[in-house]
Amino acid sequence: MVSQKEVQYVKELKQKKFRQQNRAFVMEGKRLVQELLNQSGPFPLQALYYSKDLSDIVVPPTVDPQIIKKATPTQMERMSSHTTPSGILAVVGMPEETVLPTEKGNLYLALDGINDPGNFGTLIRLADWFNIKAVYASLDSVELYNPKTVQATMGAILRVPVYYMDLFALFWDTSLPTIGTVLQGGSNIYTTDLPDEGIVVLGSESHGIRTDLYDCLSMRLYIPSYRQGSESLNVATAAAVICAAFRRNSPSVPRT
Repeated sequence: MVSQKEVQYVKELKQKKFRQQNRAFVMEGKRLVQELLNQSGPFPLQALYYSKDLSDIVVPPTVDPQIIKKATPTQMERMSSHTTPSGILAVVGMPEETVLPTEKGNLYLALDGINDPGNFGTLIRLADWFNIKAVYASLDSVELYNPKTVQATMGAILRVPVYYMDLFALFWDTSLPTIGTVLQGGSNIYTTDLPDEGIVVLGSESHGIRTDLYDCLSMRLYIPSYRQGSESLNVATAAAVICAAFRRNSPSVPRT
């Protein structure tokens, strides 16, 4: 039995101030919930609510059955952030954030002022696919636990560490090359020898990388266009091209 107090609590987690106040957020949908249940990372399950059949969800025996509760369709509609509720959602605790420094031999993403939650989540998903060690986001980037961001990660939020910090401090402390993506004045990404380690810096679609970060870049790259007058690429699309270029000589992992 789900109380109205619980429904109100989950509903409030749609707002950033309540997520930060309670150090909790919501993951919604069978796929995301199953990935959460399968993970052994730092994201604690606080509650699991469902209004439809739960038979195809594998719940580990370590999960306390008392935190799994059936909600009515009306309650689920109130708790859900989806236009059409999926019928299952989890309340998840935020892990303690300890920013880890960069390490030699790894690739990282640095996101400067990415404000669109869908793009931000897709960038984390790309980082997962291309085995990016971690993502560093500027302090003015969109919140990681925004429902649209969480959904767009498609579970990658559970595997890719995301740290918010001053990017100047990040670049000052690292010994890795810092590679920025620009619209003009850079080297062609397809014909440039790319390092197998470094921090790839991506800026917002509206403004790109802020100009005062340019002096921190040890390499500038651009993706050539093949049609005159075409619009610049969506930041997530550009990131996919860039990450693929950096991984072009790396061994892939077979999909199972």
